[in-house]
Amino acid sequence: MVAQFADERERVAQAVLREFDGLWGGLTEAESGQEVESRVLAWTRQVGRVVLGAVLQAKIEAREREVPNCCGQPMWEHSRQLRTVLTMLGPVTVRRRYYCCRGCGQHLMPVDAWLGWRGGFSFPVEELVAWECSALPYREALESLKKLAGLELSLHAAEDIVARWGGQELQPAPYGERVKDSLVVEIDGTTAHLEDGWREVKVGTFFSWDRTNPQPKPEAVSYVADWRSAAEFAEPLWREALARGAPTAREVAAIGDGAPWIWEMANTLFPRAVEILDWYHACEHLWEAAKVVHGEKSPETTMLVERWKGALWEGHSEGLEEEIRELARTVRDPEKVLRKTADYLQTHQHRLRYPQFRAAGWPIGSGVVEGGCKHVIGLRFKRKSTRWTKLGARAVLHLRLDRLNGRWENRIQHLRLAA
Repeated sequence: MVAQFADERERVAQAVLREFDGLWGGLTEAESGQEVESRVLAWTRQVGRVVLGAVLQAKIEAREREVPNCCGQPMWEHSRQLRTVLTMLGPVTVRRRYYCCRGCGQHLMPVDAWLGWRGGFSFPVEELVAWECSALPYREALESLKKLAGLELSLHAAEDIVARWGGQELQPAPYGERVKDSLVVEIDGTTAHLEDGWREVKVGTFFSWDRTNPQPKPEAVSYVADWRSAAEFAEPLWREALARGAPTAREVAAIGDGAPWIWEMANTLFPRAVEILDWYHACEHLWEAAKVVHGEKSPETTMLVERWKGALWEGHSEGLEEEIRELARTVRDPEKVLRKTADYLQTHQHRLRYPQFRAAGWPIGSGVVEGGCKHVIGLRFKRKSTRWTKLGARAVLHLRLDRLNGRWENRIQHLRLAA
């Protein structure tokens, strides 16, 4: 067997040498450095494909020297069948044995499991397709694969690969070193157009926050997203919290807008967290209230909002609530905007302690999760004229989260074990 492998090696080496001689002669006609590079790249793929096919065939024949058993006896060789798949170097064809059991009729090609080929593509090709489709719309991803890697495959094939790679949601592995000091969780919602119409997609972000730094930045950001109900979304959010070390973090802060489901979830999952209402969301409510008092675009409206924002910034939310309630009694307000704003301030009083939050070094805006809504969902799921099936969207979302959260290798290991 060793001698046979050595003979094959010599045959391939001679073939490569002949190909190289042809390449070298052709390079004398190249008119630019770009043409030289293109020719060498094409040659590399061509020769690499020859070497890959030869090595795989030699390894297959070595593995097939051991005949599999079934029903207590060796299986018989029915035939030898060809199989061609698309690899990173182009199409490669191998021949392998097809065995049958005379007792039970079972049939198999045992070497296929070793090859790791599923469908018409090698594992590295499938990984690259899944990687590109997690970031780009399918047609753009296919153009990118063709341009950058010379890979050509159909839209249907790409969708099948993505469905296979992203069909299962994996348990999040620990995110490097768990947060020991300050952890921030931000929760928000956005929308995507699925097969049954526009659906709210809930998004959560986790990041470590150095409260001793005068100009801190979010570190090690990770994302969770799903369009299930708030009660169902609590499960993946909590799994990510465990992976990030929320139960052992010294302090946790939860930031969100005024949506009740956000604070119900925060109270349930993070009962000891510092709760902070997003500053910009609170200011939007002040703008709506001021428009009722002085009109849409008047200078008085701007002046009133700036005064209210100053009061809120300095921690006078109770006095601000009382002022707006008084205005609600005297200003014509058919939509009850002033009363609703006052109620909003009353509901979130303990989340409006901005001087204390700033003094403690906490962020007071939910910009990270708002960016996550755009980065995780918007850039991939809200393209013009884009509609999704639930299964297709979920598969892409799983892959996208793995990619953005630095857990792509976990996905690879899972698929290799499942093969």
